[in-house]
Amino acid sequence: MKAAFLEDWNFLRVCERETPIPNEREALLRVIYGGICGSDITVYRGQHMTAEKPVILCHEILGRVEQLPQAWEGEIQIGDTVLVNPVMECGKCEACLAGHGNVCRNLRLLGIHENGGFAEYVKVRADRMVKAPKNLPLKIAALGEPFAVGYHVTSRAQVKKGDRVLIVGAGTIGLVTALTMREKGAGEVWVAERNPRRRELAEKLGFGTIDVSSTELLQAAKENTGQVGYDMVIDASGARDVVKILPDLCKIRGRLMSLGLSGACYEFPMGKVSFKEQEVIGSRLYSQEHFIAGVELLSRLYRKYPVECLISEEIPLDQIVCGIERMINGKALGKILVACEREL
Repeated sequence: MKAAFLEDWNFLRVCERETPIPNEREALLRVIYGGICGSDITVYRGQHMTAEKPVILCHEILGRVEQLPQAWEGEIQIGDTVLVNPVMECGKCEACLAGHGNVCRNLRLLGIHENGGFAEYVKVRADRMVKAPKNLPLKIAALGEPFAVGYHVTSRAQVKKGDRVLIVGAGTIGLVTALTMREKGAGEVWVAERNPRRRELAEKLGFGTIDVSSTELLQAAKENTGQVGYDMVIDASGARDVVKILPDLCKIRGRLMSLGLSGACYEFPMGKVSFKEQEVIGSRLYSQEHFIAGVELLSRLYRKYPVECLISEEIPLDQIVCGIERMINGKALGKILVACEREL
């Protein structure tokens, strides 16, 4: 099969690899779309805290079932179109035994530790497949994994009805999280972004925006909240300067989240968190329950908002290096989908 193989950090090439052979717990999928994620860039650059190489990248997978375990008794059948929860927990550590497999001590992830979906075929845990909603075009259904992330972030944030929320960064995860926050009852959701075309996307989805290329973010936040600060502040940009001022953007006893996963050390004024009795909350991946809920949320929001604007382009597998470069250079506005099926 054809696959995008990360041989070394910063060295990815499309080449022929052996088609994977599933074990007794796995299914074989013919990949339709794989989405390029910011974490793929982190892995590509060698900045991910646990990634291994060599590996086939991609954990955002939409595929068609080609083979199922012999003893399979689930609802999904051969020929069904499915999304894949790429999380593979050990089931034995303290986190798993407490029901938190998404932060398993020995966590393995498709596309990061095991071969993922930038290939014509991928093998996946059969019990982690979720049927793609029938009301969604395939391209929209391919957004299921980011919506699972957004759903889990919102759940961890414990957003309350009427909360004022600020999200810094209008990439795919920032905008999906904004949509999820609003759906969960947030009263105001603002999106801060430097790129004018990304701000347009946020406005198209109905959010107020802050142009941080011409406005000082902290000053804008004070003006928007009557000098109080936001109930919830989420950094989806990964920018050092943003992380440093998160406590200032947030109100007394508010909640802070940074969605960066690179492991880089940033300056952060923890004393301000203590003085304002704020909460700093982490979020990683999702449970199977939240993955399913995120896919269902996408299906509902597709009827209400132009979620297709989250997809900036579709490219063939052969052009994946160009797609990654566009992500790195900030030229990709939204999600880049990689079409992995070989033309027959």
